[in-house]
Amino acid sequence: MSKRPLAILAGVVFVSVGSLGLWRWGPLAGDQVVPSCNDLAEALPSAVEGSWTLTRTEPTREVTRSLVRCEFGFRSADQAYWGTVVLDLSAGDDEAALRKKATDGPCYGEVVPNPSGARYKVTRACSQKINDKAFAGVFVASDERYAHTLAEFSSSSRPPEQVVAYANSSAQRIIDRAMALKASD
Repeated sequence: MSKRPLAILAGVVFVSVGSLGLWRWGPLAGDQVVPSCNDLAEALPSAVEGSWTLTRTEPTREVTRSLVRCEFGFRSADQAYWGTVVLDLSAGDDEAALRKKATDGPCYGEVVPNPSGARYKVTRACSQKINDKAFAGVFVASDERYAHTLAEFSSSSRPPEQVVAYANSSAQRIIDRAMALKASD
């Protein structure tokens, strides 16, 4: 028996497995890509005017391009509000899983309306005031992305109700910008 057919078969298997690997995990992969934390840091001032400082990024872009968790220090343009914003953004092909993440995440405090909620498959927003801080959380899911933000803001010059309102509207604008933004890489 000739070794030639066996060699051809081995070559076909090798090329097939290699192509499958490139398609699934390599440069041919159709990975869902979300913006990096640096992309978001550049884009967020157009959503909420002020000074944005990226303080923490997880995971690194070398690990995954379909998931980011960013933490920002924030000070409003008029210097009246300051605090921290945490933003989680992920992409995927499983719509049900994305919707479940948006539905099941912990939303503390009162439910608040989200004016831009109609553009998402799932949207939840809530806010809470604890001492001198306002916390606003927003969860959304679309066909291809999930996002969650938690904005924690304070102000020494504004009444608590105004701080809560500012936190709510800011968190919603942050989510809208993050969901619409394309990755630069």
